[in-house]
Amino acid sequence: MDFPRWLSVLSAVLGSAVISLGMVLQKKGVAWLAARRGGAEAAGDARYRRDRATWLVGFALNNSLVVFYFFALKALEPSVVGAMMGLNVVFTAAFSALALDERVSRRTAIGSAALVAFIAAANLSSPAGFESSAAPFATILAFYAAPFLIAAAALGLRRRARLGDGPYASLFALCAGCLEGIVIVLVKAMGHAKGGRVLSYLATPYLYMYVVATVAVVAFMQVAYSHGRMTAVAPSLWGAQIAYPVLIAYSAYSVPIMPIQALSFAGIFCCVVIIQSARPEGRPREPERKA
Repeated sequence: MDFPRWLSVLSAVLGSAVISLGMVLQKKGVAWLAARRGGAEAAGDARYRRDRATWLVGFALNNSLVVFYFFALKALEPSVVGAMMGLNVVFTAAFSALALDERVSRRTAIGSAALVAFIAAANLSSPAGFESSAAPFATILAFYAAPFLIAAAALGLRRRARLGDGPYASLFALCAGCLEGIVIVLVKAMGHAKGGRVLSYLATPYLYMYVVATVAVVAFMQVAYSHGRMTAVAPSLWGAQIAYPVLIAYSAYSVPIMPIQALSFAGIFCCVVIIQSARPEGRPREPERKA
């Protein structure tokens, strides 16, 4: 029995909402990490315990994404699932407004509406009845190794003082985004594992590649955020997360190129980069008081 396409679409949307909520909760409760490092932890500190619980819930939500990927990939190609992760921008803005009292700009609202339209077009223009076969391991391995090689090159240039903080942070964010994107492909590859059973995943390298990739994403993002502003590295992160699985799908899975769908992917990429490139608006200056 074929897996319902609408259920895969719903799973991808819910997965995007869950990871976005997880990111917002981690941001909301991040103060507990600083308190712990600074030795301000107190057994009876209710705020510390609340922030820690909030952060841990967000961490758990972020790591549950693989479940949503699994069902989303039942009827959707990795390129479409990757593109739908652009909804993270929409959900993050919405949850930030609700939980963090952050203002949603007109640019974000208009860009989000366009983003949703492009994602709908990408889904509607998918080739009917197409089912991809297992991709060659060598091809997946090559795409998997590329972000690590770029990160190693960035480290080498950094040590020779030939790379400033901005480009250095952006390159690590790019690598993190690529690994976030290839995680989708790895879940798809595990689904193609012999027998399609959970235990059969242990006999394939994809599960272990997945674990290493998720750990590397956290490490790479720490480097990116410690050397660059979030608004500066976000376009590299989100753009790569969307574009990389699309590139892999066309290269490794022989997905037929549909002009409308290709244009939709380009629109999604542009919307995400434009929204994430927006600088936070500064607070209006208070009028000077006359002496």
